Order: sequence, then C-alpha cells, then structure tokens
Amino acid sequence: MTQNFCRANTGIDLNLIPVFIEIVRCGSMAKASVRLEMSRPAVSLALKRFNQLFDEPLFVRKGLYLEPTKKALELTHSLEKLMADIHHNIGAVNAEVEMV
Repeated sequence: MTQNFCRANTGIDLNLIPVFIEIVRCGSMAKASVRLEMSRPAVSLALKRFNQLFDEPLFVRKGLYLEPTKKALELTHSLEKLMADIHHNIGAVNAEVEMV
C-alpha cells in the first residue's frame, strides 16, 4: 500500500519549503519576498507555519536579519537536494513524453 502524503495526513504543506530555503539564502523575509514574488506578510506567515513543524527555533533574529541555526542549515541542505530531485524527476518525465 502506498503512503498518502497529503497535508491532511502529514500536517506538512510542501509549498512552505521553497519559502524556508529562500529565507535561509537571503537572511531576510523582505529580501525573500522580493525573490519569491510574494508579499512580506505571506512570507512571514509561511515561515511561521513552517516553524510550527519543529520543536526548536530555526532562526535567531539579528537586527533586521534572520540568522539560521545550525539545524536550519542542515535542514536547508537536505531540502535543497530534495527540491533538486523533484525538479530533475519532473524534467526527466517531460523529456520522455516529448520523445514518444
């Protein structure tokens, strides 16, 4: 039997992952919002929802910037690989369809 990965079963909204990654890369919700083409409040809410998945904070506020914790950096590395795999697999499937 296959596992059902819907948000109702897992509590995880996969749309939050790119937002988290971009905040780590930028060090700021404001900069991330520009790069993601999202409003600042939407980025802030996404980060809040993502943080609720964890028992420890992922960022430490340093003035206007957010410094990722060691755990956040480790998580970012894993999630970046996951997102790259997803994009690679989708690209491979699309390439196969074009060849048929």
